[in-house]
Amino acid sequence: MHLSLITHDDVFPLSRALSVGIDRAELRRLAKQGRVHRLHHGWFAVRAPADEADRHRLRLAALLQQYATGAVASDASALLLLGLPTYEPDWSVAHLMRTRPTASGRVKAHRKADLVVRPALVHPEVTRLPPTGRAVHPAVAVALAGLTDPCAFLVPADAALRDGHVTRDELQLAVEVIGRRPGIERVRAALPRCDARHESPGETVTAWVLHHLGFRTVPQFAVPGTEAFTRGGQGYRADLGIVGSRVLVEFDGRSKYASAQDLWDEKRREDRIRALGWEVVRLTWADLSQPERVRALVEAAMRRAAALRRAG
Repeated sequence: MHLSLITHDDVFPLSRALSVGIDRAELRRLAKQGRVHRLHHGWFAVRAPADEADRHRLRLAALLQQYATGAVASDASALLLLGLPTYEPDWSVAHLMRTRPTASGRVKAHRKADLVVRPALVHPEVTRLPPTGRAVHPAVAVALAGLTDPCAFLVPADAALRDGHVTRDELQLAVEVIGRRPGIERVRAALPRCDARHESPGETVTAWVLHHLGFRTVPQFAVPGTEAFTRGGQGYRADLGIVGSRVLVEFDGRSKYASAQDLWDEKRREDRIRALGWEVVRLTWADLSQPERVRALVEAAMRRAAALRRAG
């Protein structure tokens, strides 16, 4: 029998296999052949996971079938299904939320080592933020993900705002709907820092680190004097400009320079900017994990920029 006949979203349960005559011995043989892959107790996938995030996606497909209409994905699991970026997610743990209150009225989450099932939201405004397909509303998913860390909120929030998946009002409403949960104050404090102008998770986290170091920043800062170097005269834009200085901050991610030409173009761009009296600080993920190093780099750049102005 062809496995596709019992498979939905690339997964199937043991019970469905048994119902069509595929017994446990046959499943073990198929697993040795690499035709099926065990996900968790009683569930299998018909393809090998590409990575940990993909394995998480397959587990979600299985869990959502197990719970039928009784639960949807939440937290980072929902962000994965919604195609929104995440910040340091733990893909070994799946997150679901019930779609209706339990008969007992219990509100505590059901927790296992690899699964958390949150209770249904019962706030009167929850109908304005209903589940979307197999996941909670993007604004709720973003807010729930941020209960553990502000950056886990800001990274998907900025992307969702930028792509039009949520509005600021919906993010604010999501915080109110979630109510008094551990970590909600961290989300509430980070809410004003959301900015659709941050074009990548790295830019979002860079802005957050600089904010906590006491620097005010402007995202997508238009560098004065560079208009002649671009088509349309819009000028170069830096990831962030430090307010009150001639210092620009650029986040360098792994995929920013896809070719040698990209590197050359960026060097020429930076040379032109520096020639106009601006200092450029380049930061990586490793730098962001050391805030005091970031402070030292920015302050050194500010001193150099000030010295150049005095000399000019």
